[in-house]
Amino acid sequence: MHISRSVALFATLTLALAACGQPTPPAGSASQAGTVIPNADYTQGVAVSGSTATIWFKSVVNTTWVDVHYKVNGGAQQNFRMTYNSSTARYEKTLTVASGNVLTYNFTYNNGTPAYDTPQFSYTVGGTTNPPPPVTSGSIFSIAASSIPAPTGSGVMTFKVLNGTNGAYADNNIYWGILGINPANGRWSYLDRNGVLQPISNALNDASGHLVKNNINYANIYTRISEANWVSMPRITSGRMFLCVGSPCYIKTFDTGFAGPDINNPTDPNRSIYFDFIEFTVDATGYHGNTTRVDGFGFPIQHRLVNKAGNYDKTVGELESETRSGLFTKYQNEVPAEFKHLGTLQSPYRIVAPIFGNFKAGGSQANYFASYVNQYWTTTPTKPNTQEIFLCNGNAANAQACAAVNRHIYQTPSAWNTPSQYYLAGPANYYAKFWHDHSYNKLAYGFAYDDVNQQAAYLEVGDPKGLIIRAAW
Repeated sequence: MHISRSVALFATLTLALAACGQPTPPAGSASQAGTVIPNADYTQGVAVSGSTATIWFKSVVNTTWVDVHYKVNGGAQQNFRMTYNSSTARYEKTLTVASGNVLTYNFTYNNGTPAYDTPQFSYTVGGTTNPPPPVTSGSIFSIAASSIPAPTGSGVMTFKVLNGTNGAYADNNIYWGILGINPANGRWSYLDRNGVLQPISNALNDASGHLVKNNINYANIYTRISEANWVSMPRITSGRMFLCVGSPCYIKTFDTGFAGPDINNPTDPNRSIYFDFIEFTVDATGYHGNTTRVDGFGFPIQHRLVNKAGNYDKTVGELESETRSGLFTKYQNEVPAEFKHLGTLQSPYRIVAPIFGNFKAGGSQANYFASYVNQYWTTTPTKPNTQEIFLCNGNAANAQACAAVNRHIYQTPSAWNTPSQYYLAGPANYYAKFWHDHSYNKLAYGFAYDDVNQQAAYLEVGDPKGLIIRAAW
């Protein structure tokens, strides 16, 4: 890691009626007193097989009962308590239909104690398809800090992943998966949608529901945005949240860790996947996390952290006003010629970091920093090569010195802590500069020690309440 640092009367009535096997009250009764809310709490639809239609409702909140109110061809309204199907993890009601039948329906469901009504939906058998899955492309700033729910179970905070793709991808096509160490037992684990850390293992790659690509099995550790609203976050060490768009990522798990995406490997199954990630730790001293461009850029991410006391609410990451396609174009227009190829090597999937391009050993820019280092470097007896400068390792492991070379201020120690003096001349890490120029407060993690002088897209607070991550496009 690079870090160093969310009606009661009616509920009683309908539950009692359901226990007797009777239909629930008709429209206009207490069941219609609920509040119509957006689809953030659920997905729904109609599945037809032969002459049987199944109206279904899948909740991502604290729902223990669902009533459906439906009409066939505008006839009398029917009201029933739906049956929970554990195999599909949704509430269902079946009815007999014929081609051309028009179903109009809505639901009443609970989220804890309150009951809510949904808008009305329509479905034509053999005609129109189900409404598309919900897309929630709201701003990361649209969520009031006061609305962030308290965690449950062993959670110490809650988090939410927002769809910021502006309609490019539906909620059911954006996945998150969290891997990290459970401090309670020291086991590498993944976080399920219920906020529970589940141990990972070699066997998880072949478990029920596993993923397959190129005839190889991979662990399914993912949750779609459509499947969860706010999720409780327990303490977790060395956490990494993978965000995958259009497809889940393909990660091998082991008893002692995992093999994450390796974009430098041409046979890696994730080379053709749109993905990105954040890094974090949640421990006794709070939340500590960052977005990162150290390896590359998949799509814009905003990362917002709110605390319980109400005096910390900060956001890092690319500006919401930036679009993915816009950043690809701006990258080509703004960086020097030596860096432009990084935006095309693995296009359209990502912009890669310098070490994965021609700056690697044997590449046409392999000696990019050589003359500068040879002229000024005095930190170690052996002068670092260009690859060590970009990676900040080996002879360039000194954080302050490595950052100074990347920022082209090594020769002026008095400017090491003056951001306005960074990147004014070359050679410099113009890849890193680009992400600073397009991020909130010009904070970005463009190389391994970009946190020197607090320039990284890093957030931490001792009393975390909520984390909001927005996957943008």
